[in-house]
Amino acid sequence: MDRNIAIDQLNTLIEEGKEVLATSYSFDGIFGGPWVKSALYSPWQAKASMVLHEVLPEHQQTMLKKLEEKDTHYTSTAEDWQGQLQGALEAIANDVIKLDETSEADADAAIERMLDRFPDVVASINRRHAEREGFAINDEYDVQDLLKSICLAYFDDVRVEEAVPGFAGKNSRADIFLKDEERFIEVKMTRDGLRDKKLGEELSIDIPQYREHQGCKRLFCFIYDPGRLVRNPTGLKRDLERIIPEFVTVIIAR
Repeated sequence: MDRNIAIDQLNTLIEEGKEVLATSYSFDGIFGGPWVKSALYSPWQAKASMVLHEVLPEHQQTMLKKLEEKDTHYTSTAEDWQGQLQGALEAIANDVIKLDETSEADADAAIERMLDRFPDVVASINRRHAEREGFAINDEYDVQDLLKSICLAYFDDVRVEEAVPGFAGKNSRADIFLKDEERFIEVKMTRDGLRDKKLGEELSIDIPQYREHQGCKRLFCFIYDPGRLVRNPTGLKRDLERIIPEFVTVIIAR
């Protein structure tokens, strides 16, 4: 697991653990206890177990395996799980446990460079030897197919048609999802009927939906405009990036 992802997940579980421990209760005259509410404890404990198995080296999992043998929701057991999470977090943060670290800045720079150079790639694959047929870019699906192939040269886990939460309980589909980097790329290609105003309207709806996806830390809106149909690219970029600052990056390639 990536170091930054591990730290984020452990911090989240520790905060959830505080909520679990806050439910501690006991009954006068009844032996045992105190306990925590099982409705909160059970799913939290299951998630904690999965994450700890992934981040802890095998030789450091002795206490973890003992905890898993305790089929109780005693407050003391929940405190032991919380202690395991806190210990793992401190060990990773202080590099006692070393995990690989991926630079988000490096990933973002690679994505921006790739999108900026997309028109150069299109031009290159259409300058073929002996006048062989090139790769026609006729619509957004062609852009998506070629862009996915380019992404595979940079990133390991590239997915298409990932479900994204929508309005009224309906999911939409993302064009490209870089799972390990937690980045999405939404693809648009200009045409008659899809220019500044329509692009702004569609992306203004799409952007907040991506924000609801738990695996999305950043969204890249890629607008391929080979016919230079966008009249005000600077204004369109500025307006869209203002919807959720520091979350969305708009790249208009021409």
